[in-house]
Amino acid sequence: MELTNPPSSNVVLLRHGQSIWNKIPTFSGWCDVPLTDRGIEQASGAARVMKEKGFVFDFVYTSALSRAYRTAEVIMEEMNDNEIAVEKAWQLNERHYGALQGLAKNNPDLVQKYGKEQLTAWRREMTAAPPPMNEIHPHWAPPPAPLTESLLDTQERVIKYWHETIVPSLRPEGKNALVSAHANTIRSLIAYLDDLSHDEVPSIHVPNSVPCLYKIDPKTGKAIRQDFSPLSKSKGVWILSAENLERLVEKLGGNSEAFARSVFSAWDSNNDGVLTKEEIMSGLSSWQRDDNPAIKALSGKLMEELIHSNDSFEDISLEEFQNLAVMGSRRHNLPFFSDEKLEIPIASSVGSITV
Repeated sequence: MELTNPPSSNVVLLRHGQSIWNKIPTFSGWCDVPLTDRGIEQASGAARVMKEKGFVFDFVYTSALSRAYRTAEVIMEEMNDNEIAVEKAWQLNERHYGALQGLAKNNPDLVQKYGKEQLTAWRREMTAAPPPMNEIHPHWAPPPAPLTESLLDTQERVIKYWHETIVPSLRPEGKNALVSAHANTIRSLIAYLDDLSHDEVPSIHVPNSVPCLYKIDPKTGKAIRQDFSPLSKSKGVWILSAENLERLVEKLGGNSEAFARSVFSAWDSNNDGVLTKEEIMSGLSSWQRDDNPAIKALSGKLMEELIHSNDSFEDISLEEFQNLAVMGSRRHNLPFFSDEKLEIPIASSVGSITV
């Protein structure tokens, strides 16, 4: 009897579009701040690329904060799928920043009172929590709002909701879901799905309104590795478009794994796991038209590396593409992939490359 794998579910994780306090920037936490006009357009752009890729959702989950659920509403409107109810849950709310909520992140009084190192620890260390707020705080709210949270506190409530509500909705047919939430709630899910250690969590950067796709086993709620580089820790892939490429660069510029995988997926138009000459030239051409000078620079240097390796442009796998991108960036001191240490030889149609 032939054994078959159960159908997987597509789950797209999405941080809301730009809010008015993202623009300042301010510790937003559980404060209910609206989207900017740019944030609404970012949500529309996310909807367009998902619609173009053929995504259809059975469920939409979002936080109880308007910047997240308005993002979800804009997406459903853009995808002409208003029949799906958007389920709001406080468990998907942003991390609660305690007494810091409502204060500008570069507030000189905060720096003077606590010091830059302590403020950085509160923002990035997994178990560090800001000072709790009290009932006289202008943004105090009754339970279930906490008085403060660490990243670990946030992750625990998000993962609990994931297993108690989201995962059961994916069974048994392998249904698909959109999760529209916040930087720290999406960060918590990515860390869980990619099995990252606490030390690795602060390095996860989540750009506004760039969809991140995971294949999920609906029985276990665990992520299924997609057919990408074995060098990769991540099982997800960022869904690129011309509109959100720059936001991904800004957030993930130092991470070759995330960036190269996303670019590869965007350029691989027939989803066969290799890039043909035509797909590469089309992708590079789109980069050359980008307003971001760093993207234009990388496209030129990547072209040089391709020609240097093999000017016949044979089909290129993700591993080969990632190595070529790293080589081009390092050789020309471009602001991409600077943190990668790839030390294995890759033997392939584009030659043997050791980084």
